Amino acid sequence: MAQAWKKPGGLEADSERIARLQQRLKGLLEEAALVEVELSRADGTIRGVPHYSVIERRAHALGKQLSQEVQARQMRELAASQSRAAKCPACGRVCDLEPQKRTLQSVDGPTEALELKGHCPGCRRAFFPAA
Repeated sequence: MAQAWKKPGGLEADSERIARLQQRLKGLLEEAALVEVELSRADGTIRGVPHYSVIERRAHALGKQLSQEVQARQMRELAASQSRAAKCPACGRVCDLEPQKRTLQSVDGPTEALELKGHCPGCRRAFFPAA
């Protein structure tokens, strides 16, 4: 077991990568917070000493934006990693899949998702492949 963490690309490399990514994310979140504070002052949303609810509302709006971006990115990467062909659920014919954008309503607001969609020329029907 002691050797597993020393191998290149093993557990040690994974934990180091995770630590680097966490540190990078922390820095990006701090930068986003800085920009949000500057923006809220520049656009006049926050003047003087605001009620805390105004600060909280802006912070939640930024969090929702981040959530929507993460969801959209995850869906794009998922679509990119899937096969570009699938069987038609009605007739079983193998059909090409094409990426298609559609808007999903998440708890944080509308999110643009990229999904693979098939069209069967035999059945003349569109379908989304099974997960």
